Amino acid sequence: MIKLAQIIKEGAYDKVTGDINRAVFIKLKDAIKGAGTQEKPKKYKGYEVYKDPIPTQNLQDLFQDEDRTLYIGEFEANGATFEVELKLAISPDSVEPGKFFIDGGAEDDEDFPSIEIHIGLANNDSAVFSKLQPVLRDLVRHEIEHLTHGKSSPLGLTSKLLRGDKAMRVKIRQNPAIYYKYFLLPKEVDANIHGLYSKAKTMKKPYQDVVDEYLDGLVDDGIITKPNREQIYKKWKARIPKIGGLPPLK
Repeated sequence: MIKLAQIIKEGAYDKVTGDINRAVFIKLKDAIKGAGTQEKPKKYKGYEVYKDPIPTQNLQDLFQDEDRTLYIGEFEANGATFEVELKLAISPDSVEPGKFFIDGGAEDDEDFPSIEIHIGLANNDSAVFSKLQPVLRDLVRHEIEHLTHGKSSPLGLTSKLLRGDKAMRVKIRQNPAIYYKYFLLPKEVDANIHGLYSKAKTMKKPYQDVVDEYLDGLVDDGIITKPNREQIYKKWKARIPKIGGLPPLK
């Protein structure tokens, strides 16, 4: 049985996740509106929205190399504040029409904790926003969870502290054959569990269905194998009762 205290705790994260989501969409729409057109682009508050990566560069690399960001705002969780920034690209050569690119990361810095969100669109068609909404909410909640894991993070909680895993992450990135282990890292297990639960609530779909669809998608895209999927699923399923406040998996 899910305890009331656990529901209240998760509800607090729901609020800040929703606040960030709304703020990101406001900035996203404003930036698109102020960026001109593909034929006649212009900078939005000094930020280049329309981007044309070099042939050997994907959006992930482009965002990684980009220094400038769009400031979203300052938010609060666990009695501490953190900042959220956005990197945005409209690039028809990098994103298929009707689809989007999304990624992000969290920095649990002792003095300046932050979340950075990366969004790529094929054009300024707002029809894709409804598809982006639940995935963005997943990402935001995922990264908030990471801010609670760091021992030096102002948002860190004793109940959520997890051992550092930077060396293992480097090893995984260098070997695609073991990429599935990324989803088994303790920090990623908790972040994925919470992020997908937030997505399920946004979509008003059963949590079980959202988890299954996510893992099946990884298999379909060739990111993990079916045996990998089973291993990841079992790990997540076993972890959920220990976290508390979330529906169990079958």
